[in-house]
Amino acid sequence: MNALNILGLKIELESWDKVKKVPLYISNHFFIQKASINGIYCLSLTPYDVLPPLSSLKKQISSIQAIEDLPIYINLNEISYFRKQNLLQNNIPFILKDKMVFLPFMTTFLTNQKFEQNINVEKLTLSAQLLFIWILYQNENQYFINDALEVLDVSHMTLTRSYRQLVATTFFKEHKDGRKIYLTTSLNKDELFKKMRPYLQSPVKSQFYMMKDQRTQDMVLAGESTLSQYSFINPPQIEIYAIDKANSKDLHTQKELFDKEQQIEVQIWEYDPLLFSEDKKHIDKISLMTSFLNNHDERLDKELEQFLKDTFL
Repeated sequence: MNALNILGLKIELESWDKVKKVPLYISNHFFIQKASINGIYCLSLTPYDVLPPLSSLKKQISSIQAIEDLPIYINLNEISYFRKQNLLQNNIPFILKDKMVFLPFMTTFLTNQKFEQNINVEKLTLSAQLLFIWILYQNENQYFINDALEVLDVSHMTLTRSYRQLVATTFFKEHKDGRKIYLTTSLNKDELFKKMRPYLQSPVKSQFYMMKDQRTQDMVLAGESTLSQYSFINPPQIEIYAIDKANSKDLHTQKELFDKEQQIEVQIWEYDPLLFSEDKKHIDKISLMTSFLNNHDERLDKELEQFLKDTFL
């Protein structure tokens, strides 16, 4: 039995549709294919001749990953002891003619199902939480993971880690349809959100104040200012806005509130507050709910619970 069989790995290869974007000096060195290893997408590089020097190899791998952000492994028929140790020491994945398999990017996969279900997930990563929110907005009962790529704009590797975190909560089950991976759950959306709430984190990274006349176009109404539009609570005395942390670097901020008429409160979010917005003008309801996860105001608790019910009616 070869190393792949021992590890329970099945590799499926196909042509890579971006190979024409690769510089000629690289495509002259390697035959590049897209690979699926037990559903994990990556790129297989088979050298036509001897491997280039380590420094060149690293640069060529980086150049290929700049075209498509996928894990890469070197497919080898033979290799000297020195080069093998060289690859291992530099954490460069490779498969040696079914005799040796070194795929560090598969570490989270090379576990049995029982172990995965016992992973202790205290809080979801940001990408896993975004995948969860994406799932809540789907109308199907089968959530095909790759369909989320266009919305979330993350790599295949990140997406794989994200859905495995969801599976580890035990509220999702993983399935395969050919080479496609999808998740299912036995819970309705309202129940699912309540069960998953302990694993979620508020997207609000920090808060500060600034003058109204310095508000930017990247800011959208948020917090209680938005919740008041869906509930019976009154709008706050000072307007609250949200902005993605990527767009918050050059803002003129103040730590203290000294003029309710002239200032606004600004929340810095870990992701674009309009990522899941339908009209790209207002924060989506689920993201809005998660922004209150650190809320300690009993006045808002009832309104938030009713808002949750109304969202998933």
